[in-house]
Amino acid sequence: MISPLLASLCGGLFLAPLFDLPAWWPALPTFLVVVSLVARRQRLAPWLLCLALGTAAPLLYQHALNPPTESNDLRRLADGKPHILSARLLRSSRNSRGRWTFDLGQVVLHDQGNRSCRGHLRLYVDNLEQGPPPGSRVQFRSRLRRPRQFGMPGEFNYPRHLASQGIRVTGYLHDGTGLVRWADNGSRGWRQRLAGNRQAAADWLDQLLPATQAPLVKALLLGDRSDFSPQLRDRISRTGLAHLLAISGLHLGLLAWLLYQLGLFLYRRSTRLLLWQAPARVLPALLILPLALYTFYTGEALSTWRALLMFSLAALLLLRGERQRPLDLLQLVLLCLLLVQPLAFYEPGLQLSAAGVGGILLLVPRWKRFTARLPRPARKIIDVPLATLAATLTTAPLVGLHFHQFIPAGLVSNLFAIPLIGFVALPVGLAGLLGHLLQLPGSDQAAELSGRLLQTTLDMGEQVSRWPLLSPTPWFPDPWQLAAGLALILAIVFISHGRQRIGFSLLAGGLLLLNPALASPPGDLAVTAFAVGQGESLLLTRADGSRILIDGGGLRSRSFDVGERLLAPALGRLGIHRLDAVILTHPHPDHYRGLAAVLKKIPVRRFISALTSDRLPAEITAALQPSTEVVTLPPGWHQVTVPARQPLRIWVPRQDAKSTNDRSLVLCQEFGNDGVLFTGDLEAGGIHRLLETLPESRITLLKLPHHGSRHSAPNALLERINPQLALVSAGYHNSYKLPSTIVIDLYRKHGVPLLRTDLMHTVRCRSEGHGWKAQFWSRGRFSSHPPENSDRVAR
Repeated sequence: MISPLLASLCGGLFLAPLFDLPAWWPALPTFLVVVSLVARRQRLAPWLLCLALGTAAPLLYQHALNPPTESNDLRRLADGKPHILSARLLRSSRNSRGRWTFDLGQVVLHDQGNRSCRGHLRLYVDNLEQGPPPGSRVQFRSRLRRPRQFGMPGEFNYPRHLASQGIRVTGYLHDGTGLVRWADNGSRGWRQRLAGNRQAAADWLDQLLPATQAPLVKALLLGDRSDFSPQLRDRISRTGLAHLLAISGLHLGLLAWLLYQLGLFLYRRSTRLLLWQAPARVLPALLILPLALYTFYTGEALSTWRALLMFSLAALLLLRGERQRPLDLLQLVLLCLLLVQPLAFYEPGLQLSAAGVGGILLLVPRWKRFTARLPRPARKIIDVPLATLAATLTTAPLVGLHFHQFIPAGLVSNLFAIPLIGFVALPVGLAGLLGHLLQLPGSDQAAELSGRLLQTTLDMGEQVSRWPLLSPTPWFPDPWQLAAGLALILAIVFISHGRQRIGFSLLAGGLLLLNPALASPPGDLAVTAFAVGQGESLLLTRADGSRILIDGGGLRSRSFDVGERLLAPALGRLGIHRLDAVILTHPHPDHYRGLAAVLKKIPVRRFISALTSDRLPAEITAALQPSTEVVTLPPGWHQVTVPARQPLRIWVPRQDAKSTNDRSLVLCQEFGNDGVLFTGDLEAGGIHRLLETLPESRITLLKLPHHGSRHSAPNALLERINPQLALVSAGYHNSYKLPSTIVIDLYRKHGVPLLRTDLMHTVRCRSEGHGWKAQFWSRGRFSSHPPENSDRVAR
């Protein structure tokens, strides 16, 4: 009965973000439960109970995401005003760029008197040399805000991720001078003490080990990956060893095995204990407490909780002399976890952990039938590649969804990495860590040995990733590819279990979903303005199916790669896996920084700009692939020969203009009775020169120049073009206050609807040649209705 209940709960949680619940919805699961109780003797009763759980899942999801706001709720302080707050530091971490992240609880508001607030908040602090230890009480003054998504297809839902940790408000300090630590009154809880010991251990490893090894050892022993630079994360992911450098069920299993072997050695020394009970029955239950302490000490990752609960249930059943299938234990633990913490359903760590363990439990026992005749040592050796293959297969779609790549190197690198890390580096490192806590000699040497082993293993894995057919492949899956991946995994499971008819049917269905012949040209003209913050990126999709990306956005801070985190996943989510052209209008960071990841990871036929190769930004030059044709256009009007029924016209202004904005390329595409004009970041001078040379065109959709600036001759442009619809790309509450209120009022006065990415998320305008229809990205799909409240924390 557990499987149908878990399936119903997961189905309800999957559908929960996609729709609003009507007022009568809470009565539905109650009604179904009552009916199932009345008809409890009928065969239908269990299925009614499953349906009740499935309909209750969206209620659980919504309550966990946005619980009712009370009068003292921290969310009420996200009003744009600075507040004076004090709070208890629960957890802290520092990333490779020096930014501190503090998770705070027991918050007190000091604006007018002292008032306790309900909820936790996350505080980001730059320019701070040394952070206070967990358990400290700190005071600061900051504006609070509720986390908000950009509004992009394929975007990771960071507000929901924070909400799963109980955090719904964030703050920021530019430097540590605004953070005051109160005197320690000794009121730290046991969790804060553990967190403090963990931070002290991290500091010890930082001082002891080289900068190349300390992050690896901290990740392995403490679950602290905050010091991973983007380059190190990329190295680890390329090798397929990321799961070994994150505290997970595998670590807990290896630790349990090591503790069991130690306990077994001691247990066998006592004849009285051997006569009392078999060690296999008693020892697992005795390991629950140390494993639980390790779970709390290393940060309480969901995957570790999953493993701890499974182990604890199995140990208690053994103590009672009972056994249960591991697959049933996995399902029961997942059911309980999701009932208590519904948002965990969307956490990558739990998804990968459950899929990997489930794949091993479902597939490896069946595959072992083919190795049954081998000698026992050979069977033990083959167990590792079989488990690696099963876990790789079942997690591949999730790795593509969350990490955007396919990593075949893990099939080989895990063969040596699991023994080296699991049976040497991990126990040696844990011995060194325990020795350091107890101030025993030899602890430094043990930690150093663990660091060298990890560095060597990573170097070996990197060599493997360079082998033919094993190098990582960028993959930004669309929903059809994910569905095909799921169908193929289920096909392998059914075939392995001897149910060939169902398995081959699923296999055929999965291959059909991957058939590119099913994709047909859209037959219309579409303009998609991506919500990339204070930047600009637009996609032009033409009637013949050709796709042209115009600019790539980019933020002021280099810590957030718009192309890697937003734009490339968005293209994949929309089913765009190659581009006919990428056009750079002008070399400003808010237009080109996001292009580097796209050019590097998505096949591009042509790269078009007005700049010669030596004048292109260095990161663009480095990202261009040999297969991409680089086209430099001279000043004047051009017709680009990208296949289409109607040509794309590009105007290149003189490239000696004083302002870089006035060197922006302008694009014009007509289709039937409609046309669209892209004006880059042209300012007043550039706009007037454009209007002097602009041929007669049917422009019904206008992309406003320079994010809606009032300095881009808005009156002259509007008078000449007179569009039916206008589009502007801007960042939410940007410091430039764009689009300008003058421009907004001007278009309102002329009755021209203004579509804004800062308020309406990603916007798509489609035309069949006789008028534009606007759609807005909301709840995982394009809808004809704009988001009701763009300030919603998450969807």
